Amino acid sequence: MPNPQIRRLELTRFRGFESLVWTPGQGVNVVLGGGDVGKTTILDAISLLLHPTNSYLLSDADYRGRIVEDEFLVEAVMYLPESTNVHELTVAGWPWEWDGANAVHPLQGADDAPRDPVYRVRARGNSELELVHELIQPDGSAVSFPISLRRRIGIVRLAGDDRSDRDLRLIQGGGLDRLLEDKALRAKLGRKIARDGLEAELTEEAGDRLAALDRTFEQRALPSALGLGFVGGPGLSINALVGLTARANDTPLSLMSWGAGTRRLSALAIADSLQDGAPITVIDEVERGLEPYRQRRLMQSLVENGSQTFVTTHSGFAITAAVEADLWYVDSNARIGQLPREKIRAHQIKDPETFLARMAVIAEGDTEVGFLQVLLEHQLSPQWRELGLHVSSAGGNDNVLLLLEALLKGGIRLAGIADREEVSTHSARWQRLTETLGDHLLRWPQGTLESNVLPFFLPEHVVALIEDPEGRKTGGRRRSLIDRLNIAPDSSLEQIVSAAGERLTQVVIDAALGSVPADTEGVERRGLLKGSASQWFKSVAGGRELAEKVMTLGLWPQVQPQFSGLVSVLREAGHG
Repeated sequence: MPNPQIRRLELTRFRGFESLVWTPGQGVNVVLGGGDVGKTTILDAISLLLHPTNSYLLSDADYRGRIVEDEFLVEAVMYLPESTNVHELTVAGWPWEWDGANAVHPLQGADDAPRDPVYRVRARGNSELELVHELIQPDGSAVSFPISLRRRIGIVRLAGDDRSDRDLRLIQGGGLDRLLEDKALRAKLGRKIARDGLEAELTEEAGDRLAALDRTFEQRALPSALGLGFVGGPGLSINALVGLTARANDTPLSLMSWGAGTRRLSALAIADSLQDGAPITVIDEVERGLEPYRQRRLMQSLVENGSQTFVTTHSGFAITAAVEADLWYVDSNARIGQLPREKIRAHQIKDPETFLARMAVIAEGDTEVGFLQVLLEHQLSPQWRELGLHVSSAGGNDNVLLLLEALLKGGIRLAGIADREEVSTHSARWQRLTETLGDHLLRWPQGTLESNVLPFFLPEHVVALIEDPEGRKTGGRRRSLIDRLNIAPDSSLEQIVSAAGERLTQVVIDAALGSVPADTEGVERRGLLKGSASQWFKSVAGGRELAEKVMTLGLWPQVQPQFSGLVSVLREAGHG
C-alpha cells in the first residue's frame, strides 16, 4: 500500500454540511448527485485539508449558515506511507490504529507497532477566518500538520476551467515542482532573472529616459545603477511565471493556453510521472473539455495509476467507463451512500443516465418502459424528460430486484414497476423492498403488466388490439390466435372471434404473454406458442401501443386505480 489514502473523511459545519461521515474507497471514487447537493464541497474539503500552502483564504460562506463564531472542521483518518517522512516531523506525529471503520487507540502496553497505522489530520476554520492545519495525537492533543508533510502527501486538483493550473507552473508544492525535484532550481532562476536585465531590449529613446532617471536618483542620494528586471510582490513568486511549454507549428506555447481537456490531461500526466508516489487526485467535472473517447481514456488511466482519486461527473460516458470505480451518491439531505458495484455494473454500462436523473424509474422490462412513457405524457407532461425523470429497463425480475436494492442503498430517488412471478426465491427481499418503498413501487398482486391491463379490454376492443398502428404485426397477431385455436390458417377475424367465443379475451392475453398450456405436446408446438409474445407488446414500442390503446379506447378510468399510487409519486417528483 505505497500511496497516501484517506480512510475516513468527516465534515462538521463546513458550508452546506452540518455533518458528513464518509469512508471512501482506496481507488477511484465517483461522486454523483443532483444539483447543489454538495458534491463539489466534498472535493473542496479534501483540497483544503491537503492544501500545499498557507495562503488559503476563507470566507464566511465556508461556515455553516455563515456563522463564523462556530468553527468548521474537515477531519480525515489517513494512511501515510514511509515516503512522506511522517516520523521525521519536528514534533512527532503518533499513529492510531485502523479498525476498519475509524481510528482507535493502539493496544495499551503492546510492544508492537499498530497493526494498521493511520493518522488523524484536520483543517479547522476558526472564528477569525483563519485556517489551521492540525495533526491529532492519540492523547487528544493537537500539533501542527505542516506544509512540508502536506506537500509530501501531495494533491492534484483540477477544478472547473482553471486556466492558471498550478500543476503546470513552477509553484512550490505543485505537480511540476514535485516532479522536477530540483531544490536549487528556484534559487538559480531567481538569480538569473535578477542578473539578466531587460534594459538592453529598450528602444534608444526609452533607454535615454531610464538613464536620465538614474542620474536623478543619484543626485537625490537614492539607489542608483537602475535597470529593469522581473520582480515579485506579496504573495507572488517570479518562479511561478515559469511553466511548461509545447510546440505548435514550431511556436512554443504555454500549456496554459491549450484547451481545457489538454490542460487537465497534462496535469494528470505530471502526477503519474512523480517519482515519490501517486498523490491524491481531485477532479471536479471530469468530463470538462473532453470528448467521449478521451473521457473513457481518462477514467481508465485513473483506475490504473493506483492513486486514490475523487471525481464528480455529469457524463454518462464517464460513468460507463467507471465500472471498476466506486460510485457514491449525495442526496438532497446531504447524505452520501455507496452504490454496490456488483449490483449496478451491468446497468452502469447499459444505461448510465439512470444514475444522473432527478428520479430513476426502474421498470421490469421494455413493455413497462413504453407503457410508463405514455402514462407520463398523459398524466404529467409531454416534456416529462425535462423534469428530470428517467425510465429505464432492468431487463428481468431478478435484475429489477438487484437494481432497486442498490439504488435504495445509495440514496438515489427512485420508483419502480415489477412483475410478481408465481415462484420466487427472493420473497423475503421483495417483501422488505415493498415495505420500504411503499407507493414508489408498483408490484402486481400477481402476474405482469399485460395480464393486469388486458382483461379490461372487452370483446369489441379485440379488433383494435390486433391492429398494429404500423401495420407490420397485424398479420402475425392474427396468426398467433389462429395457432392457439387450432383453426384453419386462412380464418378471418370474424371466424377467430366465433371460434374463441367467451374465451376471446383470455386467448388474446395468452398470445400476448406467450403462455404455453401445461398439456401442450411437442417442442415445436411449445416454441410456436411461446414465441407469439414477440408479435404483441414485448418491446418499448409495444408498451407504448398498449398504453395508447388504453387511453384512446376510454379504458383509463378502469385501469387507473392500479396505478394511482405510482402516478402520484411521479407527479410529485416532476413538480417537486
